[in-house]
Amino acid sequence: MKLREYKDIAYGPHERNRLDAYLADAGKEPSPVLVFFHGGGYVGGDKSAILGMTLLQECLEAGISVVSCNYRFITKAPFPAPMEDGTRALQFVRSMAAEWGLDPKRVASSGSSAGGHIALWNALKGNLAKPVSPDPVERYSSAVSAFVGFGTQVSKDQRFYTGMYEGPHIQPNIALFYGIPSEDELYKPENLKLAEEASAINFMSATAPPAFMVYYYRLDDSKCIPKDAPVGEVIHHPMHGYVLQQKYLEFGIPYILRHSGDPVRPGEIVQFLRESFSMNETENGRFP
Repeated sequence: MKLREYKDIAYGPHERNRLDAYLADAGKEPSPVLVFFHGGGYVGGDKSAILGMTLLQECLEAGISVVSCNYRFITKAPFPAPMEDGTRALQFVRSMAAEWGLDPKRVASSGSSAGGHIALWNALKGNLAKPVSPDPVERYSSAVSAFVGFGTQVSKDQRFYTGMYEGPHIQPNIALFYGIPSEDELYKPENLKLAEEASAINFMSATAPPAFMVYYYRLDDSKCIPKDAPVGEVIHHPMHGYVLQQKYLEFGIPYILRHSGDPVRPGEIVQFLRESFSMNETENGRFP
């Protein structure tokens, strides 16, 4: 398998605006591309995480290029900085399409945990291009044809858990995420507004791209998160994916939910991407 690699490419002005590109040989045609964001609670992690995932090899063998991105941590740049970096990375990848042999009409986003939320937030926000920006990268579309998430939160709003979780845990680093002094200020009106703006699920619409969600905990018939669940389970529980799935069903948009009780089938993610790309080859990359 022929493969070109580019490491530590700057996609923006900040220190952590760096990406690694693994470019598949799609023959004479430009290849589709999956843009991935690592996990780490918005305070850690690295783009090299993709190297430990079967997703990378499966995509490359299927002729799908993969780009793995770092982004700013909330220790230095709280919300919306990580989401804005996600937007910028998607735009940058499109700006490099001709040089790297990528198809700008077939771009998918993906991520794990915090990175999954960055990717999902951008996927549901759609095209955030600024057509008259003096920065040429910002003029490119950030919309995607599909989304694939691993342990993805769909909300950064503690009110999301009402009716499904009665335990004591608050999302880790949530005050840091919003750049506020303490968790005691979460329910101030201005911070609730921030929570609404930061939560990907609030941007669900009829133009959302097809989605594939993978969780490593079990979704049982109670459709609740156990009260005694550790915080890692609470924030990565498949109830996140289940609640979003109900919204997808309302619009009739393709959505696959997998968890430990109903795990991913071999080759299923690549097949999902292929189908999404084939049904979604529009100029701006969004689901019609």
